[in-house]
Amino acid sequence: MQFTKILSANLGGIPVSLTNDANAAAIGEMTYGAAKGMKNFIMITLGTGVGSGIIIDGKLVYGNDGFAGELGHTTAIRGGRQCNCGLKGCLETYCSAIGVARTAKEWLETRGEASLLRNVENISSKDVYDAAKMGDKLALEIFDYTGTLLGQSFANFVHFSAPEAIVLFGGLARSKEFLTEPILKAMNENLLPAWKNKVKLIYSSLKESDAAILGASALAWDL
Repeated sequence: MQFTKILSANLGGIPVSLTNDANAAAIGEMTYGAAKGMKNFIMITLGTGVGSGIIIDGKLVYGNDGFAGELGHTTAIRGGRQCNCGLKGCLETYCSAIGVARTAKEWLETRGEASLLRNVENISSKDVYDAAKMGDKLALEIFDYTGTLLGQSFANFVHFSAPEAIVLFGGLARSKEFLTEPILKAMNENLLPAWKNKVKLIYSSLKESDAAILGASALAWDL
């Protein structure tokens, strides 16, 4: 990449590697975390957006131009929510932390049932999680909806890359007690028999503040 060449030249010829945070997290997970020893997996980061790093045969997939792995901008719902990227219906608009909060706000406006979330201003995904922990039916349904969309999309991802596992990372992944079941159910319902009930869903074992940093440091070994 041109930028790495410029940076290397200004550093006296020291080799430079460049990647994004999701790709770095995937390398960190493969080198130090829950995916250690795996050669084929997809890292999904569930934060303010939905990022991803695709590992095939032990190597990070960059594609022709270095931008491969924008799974958050694959279409979850055709003609759906407007995304900041300019497209509509992106997975990120439904299954990121911001997407979960957006679902809550939309449902509260269009549905009439009681919910603890009606007492919250400026709803965040953590508010939805806290309400779900207290048994709030609307909050639980939001996570079921979110997990179902993730599972359906994961089935698509499995069909093109045949991973051993999908690894979830990021703030929203802390809600795993509400996401795991609907993700696995929807994913396996939409998989071909070759992969049904065979692809593992695991959660990162690295601290959020460490994964990308560790992955970026590991990239230096290949320079």
